[in-house]
This record gives sequence, C-alpha cells and structure tokens, in this order.
Amino acid sequence: MLIRKPQNRFEEIYAIYEESFPDQERRTKEGQRNVTDNPAYQIRAVEEDGKIMAFLGYWDLPGCVFFEHLATAKVSRGKGYGRLLIEEAVGETEKPIFLEIEPVTRENPTTGKRAVFYERLGFYVNHFYYEQMPLKPQDSPMQLWVTSYGAPISEAAFLPYKKEIYKIVYGVSHS
Repeated sequence: MLIRKPQNRFEEIYAIYEESFPDQERRTKEGQRNVTDNPAYQIRAVEEDGKIMAFLGYWDLPGCVFFEHLATAKVSRGKGYGRLLIEEAVGETEKPIFLEIEPVTRENPTTGKRAVFYERLGFYVNHFYYEQMPLKPQDSPMQLWVTSYGAPISEAAFLPYKKEIYKIVYGVSHS
C-alpha cells in the first residue's frame, strides 16, 4: 500500500534511511526529523504487512522537485517499490525533477546499477561538475552527478535550480 504522508512513521523510515545510506550521505536523526517539519519536504512510502518497506524523501521547491533519498528495506529490494514511488511522484508534477547519484566507478558496481535504474525511469545523467553540500557540519562537500528527468540539462540551465536546491535543501547561498 502506498502512503503519501507517513510523517508519523519517522522511526521506521529513519531505520531504512540509516541502513541504506553511508554516513556522509545522511543527516543525523535530529537533523532528519527537523527536515520532515519543513513544508517543502515530502515523504511517500510503501507499506507491506503493516511495515514500511521503502520510501522516497523529496523537496517540492518553487522551481523544481528534488528527489533526495530513495531507499528500500534490505528484505524488500527488487520488488519494484522504488520504481513505484518514483513513477507516482513524477506523474504528479510538471516541474523539472532532479536527483543526485554517485559517479559510476569500477570499484563500486552498485553505482552502475543505480545509474541504470534511474535511466530506465527516464532520468538523464548530466556530466558537469556538481557537489552535494554536507548534510552535517563535520562533513565535506561530495562530488556527485546530477540527473534530470525527461531530458538532459546544461550546466547553465541547471544553475537557477542548483541555487534553489543549495539554499533550501542545504542551507547555503553560494553555488
């Protein structure tokens, strides 16, 4: 079952978030709880047998939609929940949609699988320099790839969206 606003299920969602993302790619529990209070931040989830199995955390910003975290519980991977969450969210907006992924490397085969997953859903990797701003004060920026839904985007065309993402999602004003 799809749940559109599972904010009251924070602990279950955070457990999946914690098991799915490395420390540098996630906020502290308190930081993530604060994010869920932001009206621009949306969560949708898939529930199976009374338990949250997957979630999509994203930002519905004034100029674009930014998919920040998609994660599936280990026991439910490969069941199509991620695809379902993405397809539903994509179908509900006319705004440009962006998400960040790690650059594909031979050393980490998961990066290639992740890129193919998003490409099959209609996202295009844009090969220009981009950094994810730190999610915690002690972390450093991390180089990632920006993907755009429906068509590639140039670095110049992405700049206003980048500024919006940096300001609202990461709380920084520089680009």
